[in-house]
Parts: sequence; structure tokens; C-alpha cells
Amino acid sequence: MNRLQPWSFGLGGAATFSVLYTACALAVAMFPGATIDFFNAWFHGLDLALLKPPDGRPLMLGQFLYGLVSAAAVSFAIAAALAGFYNLFARRSGGVDSQGQADNADQQMG
Repeated sequence: MNRLQPWSFGLGGAATFSVLYTACALAVAMFPGATIDFFNAWFHGLDLALLKPPDGRPLMLGQFLYGLVSAAAVSFAIAAALAGFYNLFARRSGGVDSQGQADNADQQMG
């Protein structure tokens, strides 16, 4: 097993979530009713239409950017922590040494 690089894994997680966040914001802007219906199915019957802003006010650019930056920061932290914990547990279970190589790499080569 190879070691995960927390910094790279965190950046990958942040970039992925940022793309998904942007796609979701575009869906809400272009198809607000359909987007709410779609996500209602995920939340076990909760009515997300109650969360719409009064007067159907659209998402402002500042709100979008604030959400994008905060979502990217949180997803970076989660992905980096996930990589760190993966490395810790893989090392403790004997799967990866401190340099990120499989503990039995020498045996695999011969």
C-alpha cells in the first residue's frame, strides 16, 4: 500500500467539492424548483422548499463566493485529515512503513 500525501489529497478534495458546489449553485440558479425536488429525495421527505429565501431572491455573488471558499476550506481539512488517518492506520496495521512503502516491498521484488 502506498502512503497518501495529505496536502495533495486535501487539494484534490477541495477542488472536487468546489466543482460540485459550483454545479449545484448553477442548478439552483437555472432550475430552482427541479433542484429542490431532486434534493428532497435525498433528505427522506423533508421539504427543502421551506428553506428558499423570501421573494425568491437569487443567490448573490458574495454569498456564492463565501460558500465556495468556506466549502473548499472545510473539504480540504476533511480530505487532508482522511489521508493522515489512513496513513496512521495503515502503518499501525503493518501495511505501510514511515516512508510510505509496503512493509513487504523487499519480499515482493524477489
